[in-house]
Amino acid sequence: MEIEKLLKDSWEIFQKNIVAFIIGTLIAGIGSILIVTIAPLFYGVTYMAVKGIKGEKVEISDVFAGFKVPGAFVQSWIVVIVYLVLMIAGSMLLGRIGGIIGILLIYALPLLVIRGYKGADALKENFELIQKYPADTVIVFLIFFALNFIGSLIVIGALITFPLSQIGYTLTAQNLTGSKQPAALIES
Repeated sequence: MEIEKLLKDSWEIFQKNIVAFIIGTLIAGIGSILIVTIAPLFYGVTYMAVKGIKGEKVEISDVFAGFKVPGAFVQSWIVVIVYLVLMIAGSMLLGRIGGIIGILLIYALPLLVIRGYKGADALKENFELIQKYPADTVIVFLIFFALNFIGSLIVIGALITFPLSQIGYTLTAQNLTGSKQPAALIES
């Protein structure tokens, strides 16, 4: 995996759709206050990443894809619930270090969108990719974890680093699976 190319490609995709990504991320962040909207809105940010990767125009309304794509609401919640269970268990067992458990589901949401999977299938392939490419996974996770940490120090920074990370994770999942064509996206 060429990390420099991954970062460059992620940044170029982000820049081409910068306003949509920033506003979409802001909507996802604010909308997550309602809790029930967390999973579908994060699905929407990943959906935006997939559209950007495909070279399509990313629109602000794409952040709501988790409510529009048939089954996405439920399937995104399956992935997020498993993620939350792992994060809570990891934090209880390992304290603050347990937060790094997020690495275990690095590709799940991107696979849900890329492949159009059900939640369980996305989780299964996610774990298979981690087992097959452990070094790549750790490196990609640490780079984007660091970017997100730095971005979170300044709230406005997270509006850049979060969508950039989703693009990076999605590009990585697509490259590792050999998926050159993400699943068909709905019409906006």
